[in-house]
Amino acid sequence: MCGILWHFQKRIDNRATGQNEQWELHDSLFEQMVPLVCSRGLDSFQYFKKEIDQGTITEFSSVLSIRAPLTPQPMVRGNFSLQYNGELYNQEIEYNDLEFIYQTLVKSDFDVVSTIGQLDGEFSYCITNTDTKKVFFGKDVLGRKSLGYMLDKNQLYISSCPPATTRDTWFECACATVYEFDMKTGKLVTIDFRSSKDLPSPDIVQQTDKPLDLLRLHEILASSVKKRLRTISPTHKSSSSVALLFSGGLDCTLLAALAAEELGPDTTIDLLNVSFCNPRSNTKPADTPDRVLAIRSWKGLHRIYPRVNFQLVEVDVPYEEYLEHKSKVIQLIYPNDTEMDLSIAIAFYFAARGIGNRVLPNGTREPYESTCRVLLSGLGADELFGGYTRHERIFTNLSNQIKREVSGKPSKDTTEYDWNTLIQRLIEELQLDLSNLHTRNLSRDDKVISCWSKEVRYPFLDKRLVEFATREVRCEDKLRMDRTNGEIIRKFALRELARHLGLGFVEQEPKRAIQFGSRSAKIDPGTGKVKGTDRLV
Repeated sequence: MCGILWHFQKRIDNRATGQNEQWELHDSLFEQMVPLVCSRGLDSFQYFKKEIDQGTITEFSSVLSIRAPLTPQPMVRGNFSLQYNGELYNQEIEYNDLEFIYQTLVKSDFDVVSTIGQLDGEFSYCITNTDTKKVFFGKDVLGRKSLGYMLDKNQLYISSCPPATTRDTWFECACATVYEFDMKTGKLVTIDFRSSKDLPSPDIVQQTDKPLDLLRLHEILASSVKKRLRTISPTHKSSSSVALLFSGGLDCTLLAALAAEELGPDTTIDLLNVSFCNPRSNTKPADTPDRVLAIRSWKGLHRIYPRVNFQLVEVDVPYEEYLEHKSKVIQLIYPNDTEMDLSIAIAFYFAARGIGNRVLPNGTREPYESTCRVLLSGLGADELFGGYTRHERIFTNLSNQIKREVSGKPSKDTTEYDWNTLIQRLIEELQLDLSNLHTRNLSRDDKVISCWSKEVRYPFLDKRLVEFATREVRCEDKLRMDRTNGEIIRKFALRELARHLGLGFVEQEPKRAIQFGSRSAKIDPGTGKVKGTDRLV
């Protein structure tokens, strides 16, 4: 995990005075963002500045070194400077990610777009060519890491973190898009992945007639978890090298089990469970749904993997501490700015900090701070496998019809629904969720987790798993309808996988959003009527 900060300031030719002047209007904005970028990586900080005919390029990077060796950024090689944030999983990587990117750039005859198209992972980047006077920046095909920009006629800012000011002119980069800025002309153009033969096209949800291949689902998800664990250097045996954002629900418990299988006996895995003191609902952390479920799932994991040390870390957030950090979280998540964004982001913010109490085998607690630099998240499971209420709602009419027929009361309106039409509606909804992941979730969550100098990784959003889920898993294996009673089972494929792995204690658990499970939603007194879509004030 790293932090990217880049600035180009155009040199103004003041012909009236005959002087060639350099603007200094927004230097304070650059320095304002430096501490935010620093917080993302505590292992290395470095500036790079270069004068070109058109103006001045200033770069700053922070580095959280997870894959050895430590490689300071920006990496300057000849007329190129490279800034990169994330993790690559290309099999050809022998050393550091950034060195691999540069070598790929060399092999592609310094074609930046072709180089980006060959990267497999979770990343954002900023690559400057001072020879052509161009900078390329953007994210991976799903947009799993944060990166934004601000452009006016005289300058361009690019950063992993938004500034506290100039909010109305700051934009988060879109996924599956390469941004190309020409410092000679001041023009910014975009290259859509779909329009380039050198870039991977985003995956499209489609129906298939293949029955669920449970063994293949297991193999692909296990491989995804393995990749995200084996690139942590070093993998510790005596202490935990990885933590999970752990509600105790289906998705994160699957990841915990697969992580245990990969790491093996005598390893430690931190399970970070966050819960809030909610004065509006008069709820204490010990009583939240996610805390109760997390304890039950933690005990279930211990029964199945007795030689793996699962450490349940209870992160309790008093209301006063919530208020103390609220404004910082609001700043971090911009341009996401709704009540729902805040309630979700602040839960991840405190969970990622990892300060709480470790539950001991005898049921007592002791203070504990997780030092894991890598966190696994179950994000993407609902979007790929149909986990939301809105997915289920598509089948509501058909479900109600079946229930009437079972009870001997056929519908007065119609006796048959068009199953293909319903499937197509579900496909469209799943595709919308997948396409919007980068704006709804990914950039927001990355910023609040990374501010603790920690990196979040998404096994469910692995390239192979996304391809499998979108192309080879039928919609009826994502949402399975019991035609005897009309009941709908969300994420059916993942529940079958949980059963296959012996995780019967979590197989039937319903989906519960983190803001409701942790009680971080509507936490302030008097917010009972506030909607999640309301803008923050």
